Amino acid sequence: METLISSWIGVIPAACVALCLLTIPGFLVVMAARARLFTAVGLSGPVSATIVAVSGVAAPHLGLGWDVLTVSFGTVIAAAVSFVVGLIIARSTVVRSIDWKATRKSENVPEQTGRKLLPGAVRREAVSFGAVALAACFIGFRFLQIFQRPEFLSQTADNIFHLNVVRYIQENDEGSILTAGGVQGNGPEFYPAVWHSAVALVADTAQVGIPEAANCVNIAIGCVLWPIGAVFLARVLFGSKALLLLSTGVAASAFSAYPYLLVDWGVLYPNFYAMAFVLPAVAAATRVFGRNARGTDRKQISTHIWLLLLVIPGLTLAHPNALLVFIVAVLPLVLGAYVRCGVRLFAQQHARARLGKTALFAGVGLLGVMGLAVAWVGLRPLPLGDFANTWQPYQTTAQAIGEVLLTTHAGRNAAWATAVLVLAGVVSLLRERESRWYIVSYLLVASLFVFASGVENSPARTFLTGGWYDDQNRLAAGAAILAVPLAAQGMVVAARSLTHGLQRLRVPVRPAVAVASLIVLGTTFVVSQDTAVRPSVQKAMKAYSLGPNSDIMSTNELELYQQIEELVPEEAVVAGNPWDGSAWVYMVTGRTVVFPHVQTLMTEDRAIVAASLNRAYFDPQVCQAVDDLGIEYAVTSEELIYLPGNPANEMYPGITGLDEAPGFEKVAEVGQVELFRITACD
Repeated sequence: METLISSWIGVIPAACVALCLLTIPGFLVVMAARARLFTAVGLSGPVSATIVAVSGVAAPHLGLGWDVLTVSFGTVIAAAVSFVVGLIIARSTVVRSIDWKATRKSENVPEQTGRKLLPGAVRREAVSFGAVALAACFIGFRFLQIFQRPEFLSQTADNIFHLNVVRYIQENDEGSILTAGGVQGNGPEFYPAVWHSAVALVADTAQVGIPEAANCVNIAIGCVLWPIGAVFLARVLFGSKALLLLSTGVAASAFSAYPYLLVDWGVLYPNFYAMAFVLPAVAAATRVFGRNARGTDRKQISTHIWLLLLVIPGLTLAHPNALLVFIVAVLPLVLGAYVRCGVRLFAQQHARARLGKTALFAGVGLLGVMGLAVAWVGLRPLPLGDFANTWQPYQTTAQAIGEVLLTTHAGRNAAWATAVLVLAGVVSLLRERESRWYIVSYLLVASLFVFASGVENSPARTFLTGGWYDDQNRLAAGAAILAVPLAAQGMVVAARSLTHGLQRLRVPVRPAVAVASLIVLGTTFVVSQDTAVRPSVQKAMKAYSLGPNSDIMSTNELELYQQIEELVPEEAVVAGNPWDGSAWVYMVTGRTVVFPHVQTLMTEDRAIVAASLNRAYFDPQVCQAVDDLGIEYAVTSEELIYLPGNPANEMYPGITGLDEAPGFEKVAEVGQVELFRITACD
């Protein structure tokens, strides 16, 4: 334990930089709109993502590089705009409201006077931050277990791409999502690279390596951004009772599918980042469309609309998958608001007024349906009829439903604690008119998980879940995220029942409440950590390493790659089999590689190099391809290759046996890893 923690002391400054970058810009912008304290905290993550994304796109057009000053400049501009919008709203006397006779049940507290916090508000904020801190401790310990050491990196295929994108942003001094896909060597392409842009900023600002920066950013996301969003939604949906908020903190750490799964499988770092914004985005939408909107004041409703508009770009550009989950989650909420509006409309007595508003009402509905269709189809990564590139189901429909009921996934053990609590939360919400729509939201996302994991491939399946590549892991994370408030509500129900039982034993009210709360919180934590979280953490730990036998890049390979920075000119290109770790030559040194990912597009020249580089001395066509690509060096490794037996990693026979082929001069060697200068084409 001491060794685990001590290894991270050196990157505490980097972790602080990551936390500030991911929260402060959004916090300042939301506060500038005259929002309340925890609203600004709750929305700080997605709004910060909006600022990072927009700043990255705008910076090249303004002649700015990619650094903290650029984000600071973007924050100042965004805060100024937000302040002006807030000022206009505050002074407006003609503001249309879409309030549905809202009540103030969501917070159940008196209004604040200006910026002064009343004693009840102080207690509420203190408990909220305490709940976040509780979750941060639980999740933080698990993340340290998963990552093990700051320099360890996920030895998975997707991480080759992710870490290379970070280096691409550093090398080009540009954090634009419009160009980040250019890391593949095919020219600038769009990629939702907000996570990568943030990691590049942390690495440059804190002067740490890319793996260290990535781990620090992920810790900030999982330990702070995620529980903040969960607690914020719990407050909006159910109120600010201390037990509810603390229960949300415990529940946020209790599901294996999020936050732990997405730093293991894939690895899906951008998804992991974006999914932390789903709950705060749902909270923002609830304050606009829900029965329990913050208040009946039209100006407040207008402020909430503005805040929702600030949240959506960050949610979308961090990764579109999160936007799709958000759309499904708020669909019952928006439909409910639309129906209530229609009921009030048709209750009007004046036929002429009703006719005009009916046309407007129908038009809004039509636009909504069209917008949903465009988003559902447009955000798909693959065409509607593409079944070949999707993930296949791994179980029957009945088994998939069973996994939903047991709050588990991928054939893992049942998570009994959260399963019982989610069910109790659902039953409890059936009696709550204001928030029962949330049950439908959870069931919709859970149903998508059932389709992805337990329904045979079909047009219907890929239409519903193709936006997530028909991948059950992404949808398991979505279902777990939406289950957290339900589990928290279930804990409150359990504590209430236990309190009644203790009172029957003549235990005084306050001690009974305290004892019942501690028992429920403690039991949930212990059971969920033992049955669900610990096995997931142990599995995830296997993906993170940096040793002699690491799957993709070993310590020998890293040592040689570090020498390349001195041995290989900046303009030179390096060839290598990406499956043996050579793709990370770019991440370590910034030197361009022919194959920066295991799925690099095979052009004609690249195919020639992959198949026949070792014949360059005898084949002029190979030298022509070498010249066209600018290749001057090659790296080979006889150590472990990623996914041995996979036919894809055997598609590079030309980058083998270079020590025996004429026209290759060995420049450096570490163990079985060798660097050659190509002389065959001189």
